[in-house]
Amino acid sequence: MDRKSLAPLTLISISLVISAHTSHVSAANMRSFIEGVRRKAAVVYVGAVKKVDLLERTKFDIKARALVDVAAVMRSPGTNPREATIEYSSYDDKTPMLEGGPQYQLRPGAKVIVFVDSFASNVPPGYLIQGSGEELLKRVEALRDALRQMSADQLKVQEINEQDRRIQLALYDKLSAFLRASK
Repeated sequence: MDRKSLAPLTLISISLVISAHTSHVSAANMRSFIEGVRRKAAVVYVGAVKKVDLLERTKFDIKARALVDVAAVMRSPGTNPREATIEYSSYDDKTPMLEGGPQYQLRPGAKVIVFVDSFASNVPPGYLIQGSGEELLKRVEALRDALRQMSADQLKVQEINEQDRRIQLALYDKLSAFLRASK
């Protein structure tokens, strides 16, 4: 092979390695943020953090548990308790944020929307949104609007189908109505 034909092959090889590496990383990191995770959650509720306990500190993260006063249940397979617990990964000045994993700094009084398997659950595999009432409303509306505009191919990437879309849109409308009424 001469030098002229080797250069394009080298560039193509490097591009393939880089694109394969970054697509694997983003897929692993973004798994928690796809619509399928929120759709599969058996329990969806809105609440306010009442208390936070630090369970364990490692050199990589902080394991914490939050007690949440449940203000409204949007989806549940059974009874609706007044309180729920969430175990999650956190960070602080001594333990910096991990790349790629969902971590939260929950504080008493913080408002949350939680998508999980039960009222005593871990995040991940669930999904959590935190912020003021107005921030939660904006985030729910953004999720709803993005979901409305997804093509059939985008729904597949999000691991849902058209029926799931209708269910989630109804959920987001219900959440929005509750958040607006709570202002």
